[in-house]
Amino acid sequence: MRRTRITRRDFMTTTAGAALAVPLGGLMLDPDAYGKSAYSLSAASPRPVPPSDTVRFGIIGVGMQGSGLMATSIKLPGVECVAACDLYDGRIELAKEIAEKTIFTTKRYKELLERNDVDCIIAAVPDHWHRQIVVDCTNAGKDVYCEKPMTHHVPEGFDMIEAAATNNRIVQIGSQRRSSVVYRKAKELYEQGAVGEVCLVEAVMGRNDPCGAWVYTIPPDLSPETVDWENWLGSAPKRPFDPKRWTRWRCFQDYGEGIPGDLFVHLLTGIHTIADITAPPARASSAGGLFRWKDGRDVPDCISTIYDYPKFHAMLRVTLNTDAQESTTFYGTGGQMEVHDDRVTVWAQDGMDHGPCTPGWPKKLRADFAEPWHADHDPKPGSQQIVPSQSFYTPPGYNDDREHLWNYFNSVRTRQPSVEDATFGNHTAIACHMANYSYEHKAIAVWNAAAKEIKS
Repeated sequence: MRRTRITRRDFMTTTAGAALAVPLGGLMLDPDAYGKSAYSLSAASPRPVPPSDTVRFGIIGVGMQGSGLMATSIKLPGVECVAACDLYDGRIELAKEIAEKTIFTTKRYKELLERNDVDCIIAAVPDHWHRQIVVDCTNAGKDVYCEKPMTHHVPEGFDMIEAAATNNRIVQIGSQRRSSVVYRKAKELYEQGAVGEVCLVEAVMGRNDPCGAWVYTIPPDLSPETVDWENWLGSAPKRPFDPKRWTRWRCFQDYGEGIPGDLFVHLLTGIHTIADITAPPARASSAGGLFRWKDGRDVPDCISTIYDYPKFHAMLRVTLNTDAQESTTFYGTGGQMEVHDDRVTVWAQDGMDHGPCTPGWPKKLRADFAEPWHADHDPKPGSQQIVPSQSFYTPPGYNDDREHLWNYFNSVRTRQPSVEDATFGNHTAIACHMANYSYEHKAIAVWNAAAKEIKS
């Protein structure tokens, strides 16, 4: 889940001299330029989709992320929710409130897989359940949208890829940047060489509040009577009912992957999309610690990781202790490209000397060299132009969650490949696991493709 920040539109309407704040070359991104989108379809074509084209889905997990996915999905043309599953009574009730109609509800997700009126599934459950649910869905002939990160452990990803292929099912992983017009535009600019040869990528993100650090409020009615704790544990180690672990599962390795699995995954998805990365990184080296949120969690609240890719290295830095604007920056020989959720900006550089390079030369030798250098290189009067930069912004009302879900349901309807299939999702998940491996083992994590495992 990504957190809402002040938007460019909010800033521009509350800042004096807004017209002067628009970067040179600012352009509005057009979703239609990157394929049919939920934004353009819902804005331009409000007519209902014929019933024969309606995709009916069931949702497994109606928590913080699942409830948002459900609410967004039912507003898409030609999409209908017919069933919901959750292990907590309160979220069963929430599903009914979101649906605003009678739908089938249950605490047993396999009952959704047995229903003929369920065409596909959205699964928004803790990470340790991802593999089992994806495999069960595909074996039952159901397409499935699975929340990020795709896996809890490395071997699971290959099981999920095989299950999707064997059953010829659509599997889409829920990291929205794969569908974002911002990241597609950044990919286009990258491939055009807008910033030259990229050698370094830096991605940062920061939060500074309890909710952002996964210290979610525990529902007052949570108890063994209102939640099926034993079923929720699944393959995780058995332990007595613990409302903190149930509510704040992202804080514990038994159920999640901490910062890499919850937040790195978004940054990595963006980097892999822009640079067309088709394999896990070769190596990863992490450092960090648990500095502030000493509430029993067993994952760090601050972590930095350096990844080695074939053409560049990437530095990811995320903290839960300081709010920091999220950005991903590509540094190249021709300038830099900075990517945010709502915009991408390119600043050009010529990579040339702008003065004589004569360090350590004696005065006369330096002067003799400088005179012809300036004559050859200094710009002539009237010849100079503005240094180009360009910014591209999302259109008003744009939402990449909606775009990603629309792409999923479109794949279900048309049987076209998923925009973020299990193979892509697995590469990103492995990179997340490599960050954790390096941190936990205090060693460089090396991806062994032949053995399909991480080694040090």
